[in-house]
Amino acid sequence: MKITTVPVIVILCVSLATLPLHAGDEPGIISQQEELARIKKEVTDSQKKLDSLHAEQLRVSAKVTEYDQRITSDRKIIRRLNRQLRELKDEVKRADQDLQQRQTKLDRLQRRYLGNIRQFYFAASSEKRGFSDLPERELEMHRQVIYLTALAGFESENVAQESNLLMQAIENLDNLTGQKRMVSKLKKKKETSIALGKSQRQKQQKDLDRLRRSSREEADRVLTLQKAAEEMEAIIARLEEERRRQVLEGSSSVVASVFATLKGQLPSPFDGKVVVKFGSAVNPVNRLKSFSPGIVIKGRPGGSVRAVASGTVAYAGNLRGYGNFVIINHDNQYYTTYAGLDEVLVSPGQYLQAQTELGAAANDGVVRFELRKGRELLDPVKWIRIESL
Repeated sequence: MKITTVPVIVILCVSLATLPLHAGDEPGIISQQEELARIKKEVTDSQKKLDSLHAEQLRVSAKVTEYDQRITSDRKIIRRLNRQLRELKDEVKRADQDLQQRQTKLDRLQRRYLGNIRQFYFAASSEKRGFSDLPERELEMHRQVIYLTALAGFESENVAQESNLLMQAIENLDNLTGQKRMVSKLKKKKETSIALGKSQRQKQQKDLDRLRRSSREEADRVLTLQKAAEEMEAIIARLEEERRRQVLEGSSSVVASVFATLKGQLPSPFDGKVVVKFGSAVNPVNRLKSFSPGIVIKGRPGGSVRAVASGTVAYAGNLRGYGNFVIINHDNQYYTTYAGLDEVLVSPGQYLQAQTELGAAANDGVVRFELRKGRELLDPVKWIRIESL
């Protein structure tokens, strides 16, 4: 949330228009000079923050690129593994078909071998039962036994050979199945790697986006501070000139402020919870220090925003980064600012009583409230009644 020094410039201009300058008011000029030095130091610090943010952006951007390259490499490997898997599936299918064919052929050879054995057994049994009366018949039976013996031996060799081929087919199928399993496992591992890489890349991209937003905000802040420094230098020069003039003319008396007696008694300008406190804080995203010149109150969208004390409207309009904005001048010494209004119901120069409605909170229900004594920033919480917060 940007709480920068934009209102400072406006209050400075209002101060010059409404605050009486007194001759010999050197402490006021010194205060302005100290404020200028503070702003210049803040500009320098912001430049360092920008350099740090840019360096961090480069580091995170390199990480994002590294994850992109890793994901691209893994995707190429997966495409290659998919081709390999398709080829292995085709080979496994062919190996399985070859195995089935060899199993069928082996079964057929075994049945034929067993049939030949039975014929050999019957022929041998017939030969043993006795000799035939006809020599030719006996010779034919003897030849048949010899033929069946040779045929059985031949079929036995075919069965043995086919059995070896079947074992090779089984081994080949097991090998291809194992390769397929291994490639599938590797593919799953790479898919997991891609999913993890995408998750890590997404996280790094979010960090990079946050850093870029922080850099833009910090750059805007630097420009605002530089503008404030320029305005401050001009104001100091004018104060110096006014002081010299009033030294010659004499000084006027200082009127006591009624507003100063209200410390700890002011009502809250808006019903809600203080979500950003006054002062320095560390950004949880980029770990950089920032300064809030006031408090941020989170409440109901459209809720009423009211003046904490009587005074004159010094400014009413729209400010970049603050939306609709109102500044109230109290006794020409204290100023309260109200930012984040959906609409403004008061006009510059209008005198307001305490608790006068200035407008309604915008749709986000966020109202920024600041309190100053001249150029000095004050903690609003110390001025507001605790029970009203």
